[in-house]
Amino acid sequence: MKYSLYERAPATLAVSEWPGADWRNFVLRKTLPLAAVAVCLAGCAKGSPPVESVAADANAYAVMGSAAQAEAAAPYRIGPDDTISINTFFEPELSVESVKVDRSGQIGVPGIGSMTVEGLTTEELATEIENSFRGRLLERPQVAVSVVDSADRKVVVSGQVNSSGVFEIRNSTTLLEAIAMANGENEIAKMDEGVIFRTIDGQRMAARFDVNAIRSGAMDDPRILGNDVVVVGLSEAKAIWRDIRQIVPIVAVFRPLYN
Repeated sequence: MKYSLYERAPATLAVSEWPGADWRNFVLRKTLPLAAVAVCLAGCAKGSPPVESVAADANAYAVMGSAAQAEAAAPYRIGPDDTISINTFFEPELSVESVKVDRSGQIGVPGIGSMTVEGLTTEELATEIENSFRGRLLERPQVAVSVVDSADRKVVVSGQVNSSGVFEIRNSTTLLEAIAMANGENEIAKMDEGVIFRTIDGQRMAARFDVNAIRSGAMDDPRILGNDVVVVGLSEAKAIWRDIRQIVPIVAVFRPLYN
């Protein structure tokens, strides 16, 4: 019996009876050993850094939680590439809707000129501007400063997600929200390897979280901080199975032409 494309061969048909059986046997002989080798390599491969070397479970929450608490308690300090606004009450000519801090940490302020603002809080900067205006331009200046866009309030999401990129975050952004910003995980993601990289006291740290456990409510959803990097791990088993499906999809796509 012969078969043409687009018809599934009978389930009872022996492999040797398929058209081009020699060729198919060749594909199977070549593909399956390669898959086995890939599994072995996956188990022995070492990442950079290896996931096994990062904090996990309770240690992961301890490492990242302490940094999140410290940031929550500390006031935000202006840095290069931040965009800020300056509102001098009832004085529009002395106000600025938005100005970007340059790489040297300075901005231009109407009536003052260049000012170094890097490292200041918004309250500290407002006080400095008021002091500069007082007695020279205004008797009782009132100034409010706010951060319009923060260079430090961004997160990089990469790895096995659908849309890697750099995303704006809020103070309350969590790991699940960061993954959602990247349009979720892809089909070969390893969801017990959601890794957060963070610089703490000048040292690069990493912690691994089980995303499935977080989604189920079994674990807390950790907070994401500015300049964090989130990497969703790769499931080697899922990747190998996907590749096998792509390489050998044709063993059952024939239909009979005649008996």
